Amino acid sequence: MKSSFQTILVIVFIIGFVVAVAIFSGLFSSKTSSTASTTPTGQVIVWGILPADVMQRFVDDFNSQNYGYTLSYQQHTEQNFYQDLIVALANGTPPDLVLISSEIYAQVAPKLYTIPYAAYPERTYRDTNVDGAQIFLSATGPNALPLLVDPLVTYYNKDLLAAKNFVVPPKTWTDLQAATPLLTKHDSQNHLTQSAIALGQADNIANARDILSALFLQTGNSIVTTDPSTGASTATLTAGSTNSDATTELPTVQALDFYTGFTNPTATNYTWNSGLPESLQTFLAGKSAFYIGRASQLFSIQSQNPHLNFDVTTLFQPAGATRPITFGSFVAVGIMSKSLNPIAAYAAATQIASSSNIDALSKLLSLPPARRDLLQIAQSNPYVSVFFQAALSTFSWPDPNPVSTNKIFHDMITNVNSNTTDTQTAIYDATRDLQSSIH
Repeated sequence: MKSSFQTILVIVFIIGFVVAVAIFSGLFSSKTSSTASTTPTGQVIVWGILPADVMQRFVDDFNSQNYGYTLSYQQHTEQNFYQDLIVALANGTPPDLVLISSEIYAQVAPKLYTIPYAAYPERTYRDTNVDGAQIFLSATGPNALPLLVDPLVTYYNKDLLAAKNFVVPPKTWTDLQAATPLLTKHDSQNHLTQSAIALGQADNIANARDILSALFLQTGNSIVTTDPSTGASTATLTAGSTNSDATTELPTVQALDFYTGFTNPTATNYTWNSGLPESLQTFLAGKSAFYIGRASQLFSIQSQNPHLNFDVTTLFQPAGATRPITFGSFVAVGIMSKSLNPIAAYAAATQIASSSNIDALSKLLSLPPARRDLLQIAQSNPYVSVFFQAALSTFSWPDPNPVSTNKIFHDMITNVNSNTTDTQTAIYDATRDLQSSIH
């Protein structure tokens, strides 16, 4: 038997079918949509991972539109979000909506209400949002509505590249390998004094898991896949292997070998080691030519060293790749299945996911929207224009437990670097551990 929440929402979905399709396809404005079905009232409590100061500006503007209900926002860290949610559910005080990232989505998804395809057709969803946003789809409908994209991009030091006569930064991983000896310096004792890029280690590279995820995704490996009909997830790092003794048949082995090769002192592309400062700090100090980081780190880079002469470009790609791919995070709004104000929660979710409100969030955070129509708008900010370009190529994977998987990726890298295991064994061990974290 359906819960009272489900019954109420089914009625709302039936009444608002045509309107809902129009909202998501951009035919109606967000304000028009708020009064198209049962009138929502009261307060909608929103928990999210986005900064509270930025979101308060959004909430104040949203509430000034007089939709008949108001938003109240609380920021929670990604690390504590799921546990905080469990406690709130146990206490009978859950939020109505959550603004979550794709990293914690797999944990939170069972607590969300699935919007039926009758209200938001799958075709409309796919046409409206970038391909990577399909991570929020289930067999019966979207579990969350995508808002923003935070892609992995390449920041580069313009002065260091100009000193070596680079007209444009390398575009492929192959080009990066060729450039690495030119941009790496050693002192008289062969200690690294300047690095081309921070790759190869786990402990002192800020985005090691993200970078390795991007390399795996670029091989065509999904890392973890979810069966849309059953919801069951499977770790897939070993996909593509037909012979456990043939490492060349396992694309992820090649990707992990490539990554760890940058920390091999005997390799021509040696440019990083465990004794160097943390990767972002090295870049900020002007001692590293490239830094692979999130688009959301732009403001931090600018504020920590206002004098750093840097620019940004899309992530390096495999030579000959037919489609660019990068890893990134998607921010989406989901309706809690235990919401105490379901009518207003549904109305607020559709309002937040409307074109005008996503555009407002995108501008406040300087992050690209997940909506295709908004990505077509030319951007005057040179950094943001690159972020918009990267959004179309951004993909994620359903992480079953970010704390566990961070350790799994860390161990995979360090075990290869320390010769504790060979690369293929490290991949198989990581697959086993990923599968264990799913159950």
